[in-house]
Amino acid sequence: MGEAGALTSLNKDEEVIESYDELLNRFKDTENKAILKFLAYAYYNKALIYAKQKDYKSEMKTYDELLEKFIADTSNELEIVLVKTYLNKAVCIGELNELKDTIPIYKELVNNFENSTNDEILENVALGAYYIASVYGKYDKNKDSITAYDYLISKFENSENENIKELVAKSLVNKASRVQELHKNKQALAIYDDIVNRFENSEGKVLKQVALALHNKSILLSQLHDEAKLLEVCDTIIEKFSNINDELIMNIVSSAQIIKDKEKFNSSF
Repeated sequence: MGEAGALTSLNKDEEVIESYDELLNRFKDTENKAILKFLAYAYYNKALIYAKQKDYKSEMKTYDELLEKFIADTSNELEIVLVKTYLNKAVCIGELNELKDTIPIYKELVNNFENSTNDEILENVALGAYYIASVYGKYDKNKDSITAYDYLISKFENSENENIKELVAKSLVNKASRVQELHKNKQALAIYDDIVNRFENSEGKVLKQVALALHNKSILLSQLHDEAKLLEVCDTIIEKFSNINDELIMNIVSSAQIIKDKEKFNSSF
């Protein structure tokens, strides 16, 4: 492992692979738990070298070998390796096949690890669930996408992990967009309100989703020609976000201000 690490830093990819292969072959029949942990990392790191070389077929084969050998291992030490393997395998499949072919891999990840008690593992489970919903959305399978977002929202709505909270907020924003695609505008407006109620006191990335929800709500109200509620939302955006120095939020505030100025100009005639 040390030799492979040193060779990796020297960008000697073929020699790195040879080192990992020697390790895997020499200790393939071991039952020593400490050595088995090194074997799992050897498979994983070897796959990353193939990914770097864009040799996706070899990368895929290596992930499959890792999962076949270690998926029954329930140790906390290997959980994160297995979860990352699923995520990387899905990316690899996306390179080799169609994006929709990644869905079964993400589902396998979620099913295998959704009951973990490790916060880092659950963060990756939430990410896998989010990708499922996103991929369905890219194929305009709105009902399947909404179902996947609902799973993530209900499973993780009480999480205190900031990254998971961001995924929950993003899922609600994206769910509202999918609901709009189904022409359920009242339901979409209710979801945007739910986002604000849940996360208005948040900070950072989560607060961005609140701003985005209000922005999307303003666009929908404009399409519905509900001028009174539109101006109310614009006032909320300007009041809540005018002092936040973030490019996305600043653009949203500018859009709200433009709408207000336009309405003021039109009403002056």
